[in-house]
Amino acid sequence: MTCILVSRSIGGVFVDVVISEEHESEMEIAEHPVEKGAKISDHAWRLPAKVTLESAIAGERAVASFQQLLDVQAAAEPFSLVTGLKVYQNMLIKRLSATRDKENARVLKFEAELQEVIIVSTESSGGSSSADKAQGTTKRGQVAARTTDSIPNRTDKVLSDAIAVD
Repeated sequence: MTCILVSRSIGGVFVDVVISEEHESEMEIAEHPVEKGAKISDHAWRLPAKVTLESAIAGERAVASFQQLLDVQAAAEPFSLVTGLKVYQNMLIKRLSATRDKENARVLKFEAELQEVIIVSTESSGGSSSADKAQGTTKRGQVAARTTDSIPNRTDKVLSDAIAVD
């Protein structure tokens, strides 16, 4: 028998039950024509992952837990989210929607929409020498972008040579 352990916490706030999970993975694909022979991967990119959780917290913890979820959202500090399908990194709470009614007065039923933050780092091309300045050959504004995630071997060279110029 296999047992799968799923975290029942959202940003460190423990919930009693996860009623449903909805996972969304989407690609943005350029709509303009692509020249024959061009790398298709240059014209498509992954959008941030989205997860919607319907959850409940019962009893005395309900009100305090909702405030904690609001605090996690306001802090805007990325966290890991463990679901039944996947472990997501760098997630933030985008939307919280809570419901309480007369039949469930002691239960907080809520929906949390979480979205991945795609984190990249940029490197400056370095300072200009006085000789470059004298000859007007400065490389002002050049920035090389690299993702912090592991880069597949096939794109490593392309990304390491990428620069933006004013």
